[in-house]
Amino acid sequence: MNLMGVDLGIHKVSCAVYRDGGLVQASTHPASDLEGRGRQLRELGRYCYDLGLSHDLDHVWIEDVIIGNNRKYSLQLAQTLGAVLCYLAGLPGVDVRTVDNKAWKKALLGNGNAAKEQIRDYIHVSHPQYAPFCDGDQDRYDATCVGLYGLRILDRASSLHL
Repeated sequence: MNLMGVDLGIHKVSCAVYRDGGLVQASTHPASDLEGRGRQLRELGRYCYDLGLSHDLDHVWIEDVIIGNNRKYSLQLAQTLGAVLCYLAGLPGVDVRTVDNKAWKKALLGNGNAAKEQIRDYIHVSHPQYAPFCDGDQDRYDATCVGLYGLRILDRASSLHL
């Protein structure tokens, strides 16, 4: 099973790719300074699509957008999410899901309001082999955790029998 965890930004995406349960890549792709928001969104969506294609993904888990006090920021994140979802829809047979940040933080760290330092510490303590992939980049830590959450959910689902 091949899975990707995605953390969104307004002008970037961070992705963590897992093959057979192990992390093989974590990367952050900033949108270039192209003119127009549409071009930036296409670039970010295309980056995720190309990663998905090159790694023959089965599943993608994306951190969902939080609608907060800064509506402009939330709307721009929602645009990035829409672009990524649109491009990933072009990958046949790939199951794409979104997850609330509080849900993955609660499931992995036991605290839905975990701070950035706690997320970094979780990777360094629980999955130290993944820390070099993150290279100190908080967005990569988040994408790695989103992917770990997806792996956990899929593992739990595979053990269910009806």
